[in-house]
Amino acid sequence: MRLVEEEREKYLRAGEAARCALSRALDMVEEGASLYRVAEELEGVIAKCGASPAFPVNISINSVAAHYSPGVGDQSVIPRGAVVKVDVGAHVDGCIADTALTISLDPRREPLVEAAKRALRAALAALKPGVELSEVGASVESAVRAAGFKPISNLSGHLMDKYTLHAGKHVPNVRSEPCGKALVGEVYAVEPFVTDGAGYVVEAEGGTIYRLIGTRSVGDAALDSAIKGLWSKYRGLPFSERWVFSEGGERALSLLKELVRLRRVYVYPPLVEAGGGFVAQFEDTVLLLPDRALNTTRVLELLKK
Repeated sequence: MRLVEEEREKYLRAGEAARCALSRALDMVEEGASLYRVAEELEGVIAKCGASPAFPVNISINSVAAHYSPGVGDQSVIPRGAVVKVDVGAHVDGCIADTALTISLDPRREPLVEAAKRALRAALAALKPGVELSEVGASVESAVRAAGFKPISNLSGHLMDKYTLHAGKHVPNVRSEPCGKALVGEVYAVEPFVTDGAGYVVEAEGGTIYRLIGTRSVGDAALDSAIKGLWSKYRGLPFSERWVFSEGGERALSLLKELVRLRRVYVYPPLVEAGGGFVAQFEDTVLLLPDRALNTTRVLELLKK
């Protein structure tokens, strides 16, 4: 895949917008903070920076590893002593930046957070043009186990393309069989997940994050209009029920639920650590250039300020 200069600049702009959102998250994540307010604020920051959200802000707490985003009317707040993962995505004309950090409100969980930072550093050091992606996974697992924790085996980083968060290849967080080489021009989200639990996640009930997976007509004017609207706005990227409700109210939510039933829209279930363990995560987006790997989000640098 050839990455033209114009696209590179868009990826960099998306990376800066995502970093700005995470910088704001560092100020907002505290005991008692409203998840709804945090998500709305961070998505607003992305927009103010000249980008669009690539997916709804994820705020996953304690044993929830991923895919929790506050929905319509969500009254949840950050509990005392929480381990909070904030995962944000931004895009400029489909060029995506995906980045995340973990904030622990309990000093006893800091070793877990530090292990996740170490794992991300190991992954970034290993991810170069031409490397076998399984080698990145081996580096992550070694770093995590050396710190006394477990990597989450069934979560991974991923290749991204324009308007596509998961473009086929994955970056494992454990040792694995060969799974393909990283190539010049590719864009990867690298995201180690670390736990003191069982080491894998399971799906929970519910979900407020959606993605349009089919644009074929269903033979109903209102539903077909909804499909066209979702494609026009999101082009296959994930979206929030909050966004749907803000534009169309209860009627739009009703149409969305029907499209889920008809399997035109996929709903992402929250992912929870199988053993109830706490989970930490850090994530960066990397462009593979001919001479180097360019980190567009540099999340660990935010923690030094």
